[in-house]
Amino acid sequence: MRHAVWGMTAVTLVSGLSAGCLQGLGGGDDDSVFGSGSPVAIADGFVAGDFGARRGIVGEATRLEASTDEEHSSSLVHVVRDQRGVGTGMVLISLSGRTLADLDVGEHAFSYDEASLETQSIFVNVCSGDSGAAFDYDVPAARGVLVVEVADDGARTIDVHTETPRVDPATGADTETVEISDVSFSIAN
Repeated sequence: MRHAVWGMTAVTLVSGLSAGCLQGLGGGDDDSVFGSGSPVAIADGFVAGDFGARRGIVGEATRLEASTDEEHSSSLVHVVRDQRGVGTGMVLISLSGRTLADLDVGEHAFSYDEASLETQSIFVNVCSGDSGAAFDYDVPAARGVLVVEVADDGARTIDVHTETPRVDPATGADTETVEISDVSFSIAN
């Protein structure tokens, strides 16, 4: 499985229409952040990157959650890695107007444009905290690309690459550096 995705073009992303990272993750099926959506089985999660003050997170995902709401044509995905001595990094992927199953094979570029929130279909937030129970860093990815590949057995692999301006956690000011994260997961056919 490929663990990094490179190459950019612009479309758009947003976090405002999805559950934010700062809400944390549900502790079980009854209090999942996905509300009325139906769970989607995902596996083979991988996380790599820098997430605010949590630098150098890399390895297998320690938590994966996905849900699709067919009625509203939307999907949400959390790919999380808890890393001892570093903290927790998470990428929240929200699809609006299409579901995980509706994504065409190939590249889907996105970028953040607060003025065009209503027309965006891929929204990505990068988040981190000292633990998976509380996130103190929650920033929309500035740009990225989501790549869908299908294996011979029909399994779909999704890779997401993000680039996000690093902000000073104390002031919220742009530090003029860019953080990069990459996540991947698969969906059984």
